[in-house]
Amino acid sequence: MQRPYKRLWLSLNASFKHLVLCVCFLCSLPLQASEQVRLGIQLEPPSLDPTRTAAASAGEITWCNIFEGLTVVNGEGLLKPRLAKEWSLSEDGLTYTFKLHKGVMFHDGTDFNAQVAAFSLQRILNEENQNPQRKWFEQVASITAEDDYTLIIHLYRPDSMLPFALSLPAAVMVHPESAANNGERPVGTGPYLLDHWDKGNAVTLERNPDYWGKQPVLDSASFIFMKTSVGTENALAEGLVDGLLSVTRVGNRFVIRPDYRMNARKLQSKMILAINNAKPPFNDLKVRRALSHAIDRKRVSQLYGAQFQPDLIGSHFPPSHPAYVDLVDRYPYNPEKARILLAEGGVSEDKPVRLTIPPTDYGRYGGLIIAEDLERVGFKVELEQLDWPTWLEKVFTQKDYELTLIMHVEPMDLNIYARDNYYFNYDNQAFKQIWEQVLNARNNDELNRLFGDAQRQITEDAVNVFLFMRPEQNLMDRRLAGIWNKTPIPSFVLEDVYWTEAR
Repeated sequence: MQRPYKRLWLSLNASFKHLVLCVCFLCSLPLQASEQVRLGIQLEPPSLDPTRTAAASAGEITWCNIFEGLTVVNGEGLLKPRLAKEWSLSEDGLTYTFKLHKGVMFHDGTDFNAQVAAFSLQRILNEENQNPQRKWFEQVASITAEDDYTLIIHLYRPDSMLPFALSLPAAVMVHPESAANNGERPVGTGPYLLDHWDKGNAVTLERNPDYWGKQPVLDSASFIFMKTSVGTENALAEGLVDGLLSVTRVGNRFVIRPDYRMNARKLQSKMILAINNAKPPFNDLKVRRALSHAIDRKRVSQLYGAQFQPDLIGSHFPPSHPAYVDLVDRYPYNPEKARILLAEGGVSEDKPVRLTIPPTDYGRYGGLIIAEDLERVGFKVELEQLDWPTWLEKVFTQKDYELTLIMHVEPMDLNIYARDNYYFNYDNQAFKQIWEQVLNARNNDELNRLFGDAQRQITEDAVNVFLFMRPEQNLMDRRLAGIWNKTPIPSFVLEDVYWTEAR
């Protein structure tokens, strides 16, 4: 058995070696020119195919850069056509018709048409392909190409959310001849194509000279993997990157630097204390409501540091959306009220409870704060720390947990509360009826009203303890403009980015 100080030395030595390799790689990149940008990103994706991996970092790099969908949620946060010119919905709400752009080619010169679009969407429906957003397409009955540029989607029942679902990274268009290799050598229709993937270091994209749409300004972009906080801050200090994506913690010396600026992102990463609604005593509404009163959300939200002020939430919905209902004060922090509700629910003092946490900073540090709050109202908490594969298998698949702390990053994912056998084990017919009406909504006013009803229902049911929105921001060189900060899709879209001054 290694002594603690020897294990620490080995860990520090490994971190130093990685830092040296990272700096050497950064120094080997070309000197910055006005047509290039170098971006630090926290996680390297296991695959560059967002239709086959749940890793958000795949879409962060490829969405609207390499790959495109039929629709897009643009830089202003608006749902618009992309590879589709327009779409229409039949009177009965069961048939969508998409008219596609002509003259679109994939990077390898193959044509994009309605037959290819049908292949892409049918591939999503195939369970064997393990598309991470397949659930969004459960209402799709059939997909056909009426002609080369007209795509018909028939539904089992109305689904007002389908045009949004088609904008997700997991719904991008792929070609039958190249789809199998997109994980390593992605081939899309977008304004950028893959130059090279230096695994462990960076993915570099270059401008697509044959792009069907407006040519972007930047010639190339490198997404550089920042694996350590020391490496990140050194890269910034040495000017080896032009910006960082999804910053949640950074030294004050960079926040106050005049050559950088922080830009808030309108992502929808919702931190929750997830509750297994089927596990006693948490199958009791009073006990779940007690948990909501027991947790000091404001204190938990401070784990990201004083320079970030996360928005607290009272339901599973982002404050940036026009349909947001402010339910933050429905369960104010009140340990005494929590103890009363626990007693009414028959929960005895020192009741053992298992809090399962993933291997993230919010899991490690937030889990300790949550445990303190739970023990303050009478629970005896056992912290169970798991790696990601084990968390996914044990919590998400097997539902073998009582409480877990987790970040839900998918945009507009309120539909998960209507799913059967989801890991919360929440099964409420009232909510499912509301969601049925959501799917049948025929205009935005009706849709937003129903979104409000859905938020209120899961809050009244105290399905989970809704905590706050992760305060993600981009830290960028002040001379970079055209960044899509308002899209809820986790991504860094390059097509409008440019330098306001030469370097």
